[in-house]
Amino acid sequence: MRVLLLNPPGRRTYIRDYFCSKTTKSNYLFHPVDLVVLSGTVASEHETHVLDCMAERLDPAAAHARIDAVAPDAVVALVGSVSWDEDRVFLAEVAARGRRVLAIGDVLHEDSEARLVDEPWLEAVLHVFANADVLHYLRAPRGGHGATPSALGAVEDMTVRDEHGAPLRLRRVERAKRKGGFRVPRPRHELFPARGYHFSFARSAPFATVLTDYGCPYPCTFCVIGTLGFQTRPVADVLEEIDALRARGVRELFFMDQTFGVVKARGLELCAALAERGDLSFTAFTRPDTATDELLANMRRAGCHTVIMGVETGESALLEVYRKGYDTTQIEQAFARAKRHGLRTVGTFIIGLPEETETTLARTLDLALRLPMDFMSLNMAVPRFGTPFRSRAVDLGLATSDDLVMDQGGASAFLPTSTLDRSTMLALKKRLVRRFYLRPGYLWSRLRSVSSWHELKSQVREGIALLRINV
Repeated sequence: MRVLLLNPPGRRTYIRDYFCSKTTKSNYLFHPVDLVVLSGTVASEHETHVLDCMAERLDPAAAHARIDAVAPDAVVALVGSVSWDEDRVFLAEVAARGRRVLAIGDVLHEDSEARLVDEPWLEAVLHVFANADVLHYLRAPRGGHGATPSALGAVEDMTVRDEHGAPLRLRRVERAKRKGGFRVPRPRHELFPARGYHFSFARSAPFATVLTDYGCPYPCTFCVIGTLGFQTRPVADVLEEIDALRARGVRELFFMDQTFGVVKARGLELCAALAERGDLSFTAFTRPDTATDELLANMRRAGCHTVIMGVETGESALLEVYRKGYDTTQIEQAFARAKRHGLRTVGTFIIGLPEETETTLARTLDLALRLPMDFMSLNMAVPRFGTPFRSRAVDLGLATSDDLVMDQGGASAFLPTSTLDRSTMLALKKRLVRRFYLRPGYLWSRLRSVSSWHELKSQVREGIALLRINV
């Protein structure tokens, strides 16, 4: 078949990625890792095209023209809760033009049968992008309404229409029980646009987004990734992908693993292989309780220049409630270790949890200002589909079970807290951003740390966009 992997257009810059979606908090846009991983899988059996309307800044009319030019037999589209009202209209038109439409995204992560009932344009839902389900589904013969369950015997986790057109959930491998290893054909980075992606922490261009494991072994209750199970790719497969990127002149990487080095021996093996190549530069996520001196030293030798760690809040009691597994003392120690190893640090925060007050936000800001932190990323608490936090938010009356639109970037839908309404939370969030980034000493240290013309332009562009959003 001719298959198109599609990131649809939108009125704003949307990040639809890894069962999360949001508006960009400044100006960044990285490659959607779902489509990156699927590109290798789909290309192993089908003529594969990629259209990222976010990266190419296409409006709906231009996007439809490009899709018609490809004339795909099937479209595998990203969707997001942040853009659902736009996605469903656009993709319904794609289907009306005679295309089969499969989709993957956070808004389809739970109650997917109901979405198939509500959305007649939607043929099937993928619930995993790191397996071969899309191939098994496309191989299956179809009748007038859908495939027979027996023809889809190899599918692990999808929601499809049966031969009578009724929604059918095929769940043979439970999400939380996905473990061990997984393999996918080498992702086809060359199919993605050469321009249009921006990453705040990249020190050179072009950069690529790489995934070496899937899911997360930690149970943080507000995060969807911890509901996916946890699997790792063979290091040899990861290196094959990276060497293909190096052959194309790509030296800057963004590892999308939720915790780089969570399997210690594997993390050190990958670092040693990257250090041996000696020409790579990268950013990676890790955790304060994983970021040991040994791991950080090896990451630095391998080419890492920036580590992103979850701080979340300045309240250790809240870290315990949401099952983070560490406290503020461990956070401070981890950031100090990273700084000693010459690494830039990014702290990610989640604000607006039900217990949030102006007092807890003040403590969070105090912690942010104490940390030797180069960048702060503030996310609004949202009831992610499939998470324990969503159930709790519904129980507390802060959300309803049929809320489908949300935005952790804070530009649109997010939660109030038990004491703060949405407008107050948004005003406090903007104040925190300004208090952190507009310190004269901070601005001077950022300027002194710039190591390339590309990095200077990138940080100025991102800084202006960040402040424009938070004035």
